[in-house]
Amino acid sequence: MLVAAAAAFSWWEGGLHQDSAAAHTSVLATIAALLVTAVAAGVGRQAATVGVWVRGPVSVRRHFAEAPEATVAVIVWIVLVLAAIGWDLNSFAHQSHDLPTLSWIFGHATSSHAGRAAVFALWLTLGAALAIGWRRPR
Repeated sequence: MLVAAAAAFSWWEGGLHQDSAAAHTSVLATIAALLVTAVAAGVGRQAATVGVWVRGPVSVRRHFAEAPEATVAVIVWIVLVLAAIGWDLNSFAHQSHDLPTLSWIFGHATSSHAGRAAVFALWLTLGAALAIGWRRPR
């Protein structure tokens, strides 16, 4: 039921004009709702206390030393993010239409109703996963 409601909301959002007040308001309301949901769903359910979380980077370094495959995965993600940033910087520096920026690609993808709805649904799914997807009882 929740998935159907999210799909319907994404389709409705996709039908709004990108620069309309309704589109901006619904996105802000969605962000607020996900933040409230994250706080409500996370109370007492985090896998670690705040103190453990603050000291986390020390244990992360130890984990990388013990699990080299995790280190490789992190390095791959860092390279992908840096490549995307480098691509955009290069595209902006040359101002060439042969080198489209990520914003141009997303603008082209979201220019249609279906494309905007699909991107919004992906954004909504990512937000829900970050807000409540990884919570575990202690």
